[in-house]
Amino acid sequence: MANQAAWIKEKQARVVLDDAETPTPGEAQVLVKVEVIGFSPIESKVQKFGTHPIPYPNILGTSFAGTVVSVGPNVTALQPGDHIASIRDGKSIGDSRFGAYQKYALASVSTSSKLLPNTSLEGAATTILNLAAVTSALSIHLGLDRPPLSGTAEPKNKKVLIYGGSSSCGGLAIKYAATAGYTVVTTSSPRHRDFVVSLGPAHIIDHTLPAEQLEEEICAQGPYDHIFDTIGLAPVTNLLVQYLSSLGGGAYNTLIPLMGANPVPDNVQPKFGPYSWSFEEEPYKYIARWFYEEYVPKGLQSGLIVPTRPQVVEGGLENVQHALDLMDQQAVSGHKLIMNPWSE
Repeated sequence: MANQAAWIKEKQARVVLDDAETPTPGEAQVLVKVEVIGFSPIESKVQKFGTHPIPYPNILGTSFAGTVVSVGPNVTALQPGDHIASIRDGKSIGDSRFGAYQKYALASVSTSSKLLPNTSLEGAATTILNLAAVTSALSIHLGLDRPPLSGTAEPKNKKVLIYGGSSSCGGLAIKYAATAGYTVVTTSSPRHRDFVVSLGPAHIIDHTLPAEQLEEEICAQGPYDHIFDTIGLAPVTNLLVQYLSSLGGGAYNTLIPLMGANPVPDNVQPKFGPYSWSFEEEPYKYIARWFYEEYVPKGLQSGLIVPTRPQVVEGGLENVQHALDLMDQQAVSGHKLIMNPWSE
């Protein structure tokens, strides 16, 4: 099987299309025909700033969906022909064989979900990476209950503010918390409001309001038992810090480390962590197994999980750099970029 990949040949270089060796799966690994690449803005930051210490040349790309071609020794959970969605785990982040920007890639069994019949590969590819971060942030770091896989959760009588409801992670977080029984308040622009409404929040605040009015709306809907910021930009950080300061202090969780915000007072604590990698820590591996083996496959099939809306980048691997440029330019709103590496 001839393989091709979009390579980053050196730190901060633009990616180029070139041949790649077709890898052979080892223990706890499978070889996958990559059919849908799910792009992440983190990947454009790795290219532009060299934020992760990886060897070069390398193949970027953190998540994908496709068909299992072959399995490594003693692998029984997956078989050739299975459709899966997979995340590149922390141990393989520097190993080009696991990069999503190629036609054939290795996947770790422990960070892959076997998809049930009639599950969209596109929906799985847009969802799995961000949903892992959301699950970790909400159920490990904030301590929220997980949603039931069937039936309706008992109301928790607790209110959660999820800032950025139309973002990829924000939309998944709304659905996760709402179906777990929490009262969710979120933000959205009018452009994406209808989609955000479909996810089940109790209230939506228009984030395009003038700053003073936006802060008043945040205050009026509070207080909140938990706050989760899925945007992380300086204006949002300043807003949330000011809100918590007005209450005498507090903590909230953010998907992105602080960048360019005003100084944060000692009585306010923004918390950031490598959320999806928390799955690899021993105390939380049971949540990882639930996520990959039950929540993702059953949730995608049943509609419990609403996939992030896709934005397709045409042209196959030759246009990977275009996708990275779109993310770097913040030209993607309310959608997640995907690509079929086999298309021309």
